[in-house]
Amino acid sequence: MRAKNKKAFTLLEVLISIMLLSLVLMALYKSAEILRASNKNLFNHLEKSSDMMKGSKILYMDILQADENISVTYKEKKFDKLIIDNTQHSIYGLQSVKVVWLVYKENNTLLRLEGTKYELPLRMEENVAVDKIAMNMELFKIYKSKKRDKLLVISKTIGQDTQSFMIQNIKIRLTKKEFAGGTITFNDKKKKSKK
Repeated sequence: MRAKNKKAFTLLEVLISIMLLSLVLMALYKSAEILRASNKNLFNHLEKSSDMMKGSKILYMDILQADENISVTYKEKKFDKLIIDNTQHSIYGLQSVKVVWLVYKENNTLLRLEGTKYELPLRMEENVAVDKIAMNMELFKIYKSKKRDKLLVISKTIGQDTQSFMIQNIKIRLTKKEFAGGTITFNDKKKKSKK
């Protein structure tokens, strides 16, 4: 009898192919794990940026819809306090509110306080909403032009890009505190043409 010549994989070839397949699957799993961690970091970064953008938009609307009673307290080198005595922009649906933007010392947290009538420091009986806008603030500065018709806001959180915006053609009244203590302003020079 003649032996039939069968073509098949030997046991050694099957074991080698299983081992190679397992090495490829381990590499794919590791790269999928790296991709998942990268996506998580990107999501956290975008979420922080989104929160800061929302905060900037709220601050912009607070200033834009304010009357002339806007004052800035320059306490520290990095952080200012903005007090808007009367603005029509309320995120809680109130008619006319007082809004204060300040950086709290714990974790350098940017806070927005909104209420009808209150004084700082807050007392227990005062009804004020406190919103946490951003944590780990590195910079929160507000500058008025000398003509008091422009306001420049600069903010930065640690690990994020600096955000700034300017509001023009607004009227800002000189407060008693500013009159007594002086203010910090940015240059507002325009070239005058001779006729």
